Amino acid sequence: MKHVNSFWVKSFKRVEIFSFTLIIVFIGFGGASAQTELKFADSLPKSYAYFPAMHAFKAAAEGTSKSLTISLFPEAVLGDQKALLEATKIGSIDIAIVANQVSQQLAPEHGVFGLPFVWATLGDYMKFIQSPTAIDIGRRLEPHGIKVLTFANGGSMAIVNSKRAVKGPEDMKGLKLRVMQDPMQIDMIRSMGGIPVPMGVPEVYSAIQQGQLDGHASVTQVLWASKSHEVAKHLSVTAHGRSVGVVIMNLRKWNSLNPEQKLAVEVGTKAFFENHQGFFVSNPNTSDENIVGFMTKSGVTVTEPDIAAFRKATAPIVQAFRTRVKSPLVERALAEAGVK
Repeated sequence: MKHVNSFWVKSFKRVEIFSFTLIIVFIGFGGASAQTELKFADSLPKSYAYFPAMHAFKAAAEGTSKSLTISLFPEAVLGDQKALLEATKIGSIDIAIVANQVSQQLAPEHGVFGLPFVWATLGDYMKFIQSPTAIDIGRRLEPHGIKVLTFANGGSMAIVNSKRAVKGPEDMKGLKLRVMQDPMQIDMIRSMGGIPVPMGVPEVYSAIQQGQLDGHASVTQVLWASKSHEVAKHLSVTAHGRSVGVVIMNLRKWNSLNPEQKLAVEVGTKAFFENHQGFFVSNPNTSDENIVGFMTKSGVTVTEPDIAAFRKATAPIVQAFRTRVKSPLVERALAEAGVK
């Protein structure tokens, strides 16, 4: 009888040890499954501002929460900006960067960021894109299942052309200039006297070289990166339009994060913003001022534009936008900028 009892005591002990081991293993697997991956995508080349800023986001976010992994998908490996907007909306991508010219397809108020000559200086523009009004404009994407993490400066517009110096609208007449496939940018160039030609950036160099285009209207960093300055030797920094990069996140995914993970995303967003802004204002290889200097050294002639004349020429675009969108948020933004 003692032998039987001893057998059962040992058997129960083995069961207890085995059960305890299973619990430990289960807890271990549970910890692993608590790891959250966020897919962060963009569509522009690695040479642009977004790529280093995405890395800054990843480092800051993962350094804040050990349960968060940020996976980066640059250079359009997951699609162009329109595809990224839709993928973020449905949740197949967690975070993405799109231009306001794309996000305005869902929230027309986002077009306000690209209006001509509303913000006189970069400082004014930066103040606006971080303002409560801009935050409220960002929230216009939430009914579509998208949260805006931040707006980031996308640069101001300039023009290079192969024909002549551009000081005022009279100098723009007849110039065929590449623009984004954005109705507002098309209207701006037309109102300034030029002939807008929507076209992808990769085709611009050869189109100017072959005479199909006279020049290129874009932010200075894109003009430099596309080497348009090699075939179009007249530069005018008109600043006729601006744009923002809109860092968006799937709203359901955001709501599913725990408080620590949300804090990590916020810390990452701040790091993104600061790194991205440095690309335009302080980086010795990419800042606006230095890019213009690089172009000058390469033989480009820089002409000081008549901003007042261009502002007058494009004023109807601002009023047409107000009439079309009819949004109190747009009126608030313009009032804060001093536009009547």
